Amino acid sequence: MIRLGYACLSLGMPEPSMKTAQLGRFLKGFVDLTPIYRYNAEYVRRSIMHSAGLGLLSYRISSDLFPLLDIAPGARMLVPDLRSVRRAAERCCVHLSNHPSQFVVLSSPREEVVLNSLAVMNDQGWVMDLLGARGSITLHGGGVYGDRDSTAVRLREGIARLTPAARSRLALENDERGWTVPELLDATRGEVPIVFDHLHWAANPRSAPYAVELEGALGTWPADRVPELHYSEQWEGKPAGAHAEHITGRGLLRFCEAIEEASGGREVAVIVEAKRKDLAVVRAIGELTGRQRARLEALAPGSTRGVVESSKGHRPSRVIAS
Repeated sequence: MIRLGYACLSLGMPEPSMKTAQLGRFLKGFVDLTPIYRYNAEYVRRSIMHSAGLGLLSYRISSDLFPLLDIAPGARMLVPDLRSVRRAAERCCVHLSNHPSQFVVLSSPREEVVLNSLAVMNDQGWVMDLLGARGSITLHGGGVYGDRDSTAVRLREGIARLTPAARSRLALENDERGWTVPELLDATRGEVPIVFDHLHWAANPRSAPYAVELEGALGTWPADRVPELHYSEQWEGKPAGAHAEHITGRGLLRFCEAIEEASGGREVAVIVEAKRKDLAVVRAIGELTGRQRARLEALAPGSTRGVVESSKGHRPSRVIAS
């Protein structure tokens, strides 16, 4: 079974933006984090319901869900009760994951960067625990800094410093410049699950053959974790690896078929990383012919629901009552 989904913002949902907070304004006493945290927690609950209403059973929570959590003193005390969010995810069977920004680097040669990265990761692990989330906290390998072997040692050392909540959910992702799947396997000695990113594979000139990287990544996931993969397409005219606003239905279907073959039908989660988020997924599925759509539905049960409901004039976000 493939669980299709998207990342962070639900653009097809009423009030599709989350609330943010700037450090400078917070330090000057101009920002109250409590209402921001409450609003964003409810935003995630609504997004889970919206995602499930579309038949998309994988949703990536923004690592900015609780702004300044790793910086503001006592910020954890301001995080609201998340049990309603947890119940929504459990009731809708939505797989929740997390992907901190590219500035979170456990392999940096600068200790201050590593300390900041550990703070972010450990906070994300704490939040994922509160949510009862099964999904990963995915990071890129970071730079290579002119010495891949030394960087690999620092990466392993950084991973060892994570709290159990963060370490148990950690996954690493191949990228368009620094790390291919085989290189991550070597760096981690095969001890960390790897998220296969389709676009990054295509953009990295050192990538191994497609089947080698896809199957290699899938093989790193233990039986008690759901393998995760990313799908996006190149934004024409942008640097290699830039996510386009939309994806094509045929491209998504081909990716799902390749996953089904490589995984042997194992449950997996696929996050579509398109700028138009949920709207991009629904549009892509809507492009498919009836036969193609039936094929995708067989691979990813429920994934065509949003297209079907839209054709009936229904609001997908209300298919499942809150």
